[in-house]
Amino acid sequence: MDGPTTGDAFGELLRLAHDGHDVLGVIERDDGLVEVHDPRIYFTGPDEWDALDRLACQRAVGHVLDVGCGAGRHSLHLQAEGREVTAIDVSPGACQVARARGVRRVHQVRLEDVTSLGERFDTFLLLGNNLALLGSPGRAQAALAALAAVAAPDARILGRNRDPYVTEDPLHTAYHACNRAHGRLGGQTRIRCRVGRLADRWLDYLFCSQDELVDLLTTSPWQLAALDSDGPDYLAELRLR
Repeated sequence: MDGPTTGDAFGELLRLAHDGHDVLGVIERDDGLVEVHDPRIYFTGPDEWDALDRLACQRAVGHVLDVGCGAGRHSLHLQAEGREVTAIDVSPGACQVARARGVRRVHQVRLEDVTSLGERFDTFLLLGNNLALLGSPGRAQAALAALAAVAAPDARILGRNRDPYVTEDPLHTAYHACNRAHGRLGGQTRIRCRVGRLADRWLDYLFCSQDELVDLLTTSPWQLAALDSDGPDYLAELRLR
């Protein structure tokens, strides 16, 4: 029997949820670990968010770029407050759902390709742990340089991430050890979303500790200006040097 069909599984999951279907997806890691993924989180409002997401939206100023917008929950909140927001996602289905829900400016663009938008931004929001979209130490430099290229003076990045090492689960500690044995950071993670027989292509995420983040920034145009944490979860505010 053939394996899953490669396609826009994340977008399909959001589309099904938006259309009212009672659906669950799966997040699969490249070592075989699978976890159930409930898409309802992408349709929540600020009253249901955690304190770090609310804080990030409060700190957003000027023209905001919502990176990895999903179904548009943060963009919709900022729009309702009268903010100028542009939303991007690599998933065509996610972009369609965000537009259907009322996000006015949505583009299917990769983080590394934000210069194609031809605009300047005052705030870059990378919520939902989307600071991990930096992917790897090498890719992080390209992504951070791309954001700097479209940054207005005094721009800021407000990014969520999770310290992957705050765990004693052997499934995770063994994964970290395997990464390090192959010359990677422990929190580099390759995952994909699945729904039904549809699977996304594998995506690289970089879950990193606060110290690792500071190390990554030393050769980038950005520096850490503030950090708020809640257990292993944290919100980093980066400013241009």
